[in-house]
Amino acid sequence: MHGLTEKETAINTTGVALPYQVRVNPHLDDSYAESEKWARAMGMLITDRPMPGGIWKPERFQRIAVPELAAKIAPDAGPADLLLINQALVWIFAYDDYFTLAYKQVRDRQGGWEYARRLCDFIDTDPGTSVPTPRDAVERGLADLWPRLAAGRSSYWRREFTRAIHDFIIGAALELENICDDRVPDLIHFIKLRRQTFAGGTGACFAAMSTGAEIPARLRDTEVVDSLLEAFIDVMALGNEAVSYDMEINDEGEVNNLMLVLRDLTGDDLATAHKITTRLIVDRVAYFNHAVKTKLPQLAANIGLSPTDLAQMKVWVQGAESYLSGLYDWYDSSARYRATSKAPDARAI
Repeated sequence: MHGLTEKETAINTTGVALPYQVRVNPHLDDSYAESEKWARAMGMLITDRPMPGGIWKPERFQRIAVPELAAKIAPDAGPADLLLINQALVWIFAYDDYFTLAYKQVRDRQGGWEYARRLCDFIDTDPGTSVPTPRDAVERGLADLWPRLAAGRSSYWRREFTRAIHDFIIGAALELENICDDRVPDLIHFIKLRRQTFAGGTGACFAAMSTGAEIPARLRDTEVVDSLLEAFIDVMALGNEAVSYDMEINDEGEVNNLMLVLRDLTGDDLATAHKITTRLIVDRVAYFNHAVKTKLPQLAANIGLSPTDLAQMKVWVQGAESYLSGLYDWYDSSARYRATSKAPDARAI
């Protein structure tokens, strides 16, 4: 369907080959050292002289392969924007892993909510808003990153990125609720939650950074663009479910994973859950393609969208397609989800 093919079912692969070309940013080599340098400066790496809130040993951080991810999802970004995307991704992984270690694995419901609510104060649509004094590496990273990331961006871009990060932060606390309640979420609840917990809205913002094109103002609040963005985020998020299953379920004690949700719903084995997950991804990509090829042109004709705005939308779509192809290539090649030990803690990760 729409150029997609299904791969052999296996855990640690997405099971889907997307119909978009994978390209790599030519500035990749320049970002390796800078990525680790920033993580170290923020105190995210556990070293002989760690700062409060250290998260990863250097070798574990390198396994995530953030520079490769950034270079694949933003192949057209200039050096400065590529570095900012790189650092933003480092921060996203840092919060995800830190919250898991500090709150999910010990089932600290109250502490998790207090931390999440406080962290939201570090990012506002106005990058000049004062923030609390950072107490750990995650807070320090967001306080350092956001003013630089937001500088020169449109109010729309800042609003969308802020909303995505707030959803991501609070989403982790909502996942913690399910863990503390020993509750595997139902399918409808899970899909809604996963759109929030994946920081999916950042993908649209990164596509704009890579291409220099935003979704035109006349299209932003339309049902067509809303449904296109939902499909875009679903493809991003659902591809994570198979590759992260072993790490999340077997190592971290998670319950918020689509394949676990499907096994709980159907009573089938893991291979069947993976096959259903693959089918859902294929269908969401097909809808994304349908929206791009059919619904957007119809809408543009109906509202009399200018050729300039139409061209801008097409460039953004190309950036979104590059984002998805790069993300899936990273999913299927990164060592992040190939856990090397069981039950990692803050001293071993």
